[in-house]
Amino acid sequence: MNSYKKIQSVICVLLCVSILVATSGCSAFRSSRQSINIACYPEGSSVTVNGNHYKTPATVSVRRNESVSIQCYKKGYQPYNRVIGTHLNTTGILDIVGTCIFILPCIGLFTPGAFSLDETNVLATLYEK
Repeated sequence: MNSYKKIQSVICVLLCVSILVATSGCSAFRSSRQSINIACYPEGSSVTVNGNHYKTPATVSVRRNESVSIQCYKKGYQPYNRVIGTHLNTTGILDIVGTCIFILPCIGLFTPGAFSLDETNVLATLYEK
């Protein structure tokens, strides 16, 4: 009976360690980029995202751990300016919790996958001058 308890304890420990290793550093496996959808009214407006020019509507892939600067413009209209920030996402939070238990997940916190954009859909309305 004593050896049965030892085997059961070893299996339990191995299972716990396996779960911790499998879930550690999950942010490191997420994409470093995130898509942002931008639409401007009136139609035919142009948009600049982090210095790159696009026609609207546009779907732009940006780094998920960096702020995004958006400017919509059209001749005869006041320009629209916006900066979209980032936040620590659920995967990043789970990496923090995992780091408290098992050191390895902290690696994920240094990758873009630990963050997400605050907003991924932007609708800009331009007003006449």
